[in-house]
Amino acid sequence: MTRKHLTYTEPSGWTSSGHCLEDRAAAERLRAATNLLGGRSAAARRTWSITECPGDDCGVQR
Repeated sequence: MTRKHLTYTEPSGWTSSGHCLEDRAAAERLRAATNLLGGRSAAARRTWSITECPGDDCGVQR
């Protein structure tokens, strides 16, 4: 399995800190949980990004 990075961007251009997760399913679960906790208006305005992790020393929080 390939690790994935998860971030989101607000309309203002601000981007969240990245999270390095085990796989795409884990990234999608965190995205869903964050959307649920943030509420519908926050979820509607965020643009999510799930990308490949470049390796073990990626520098993103795990």
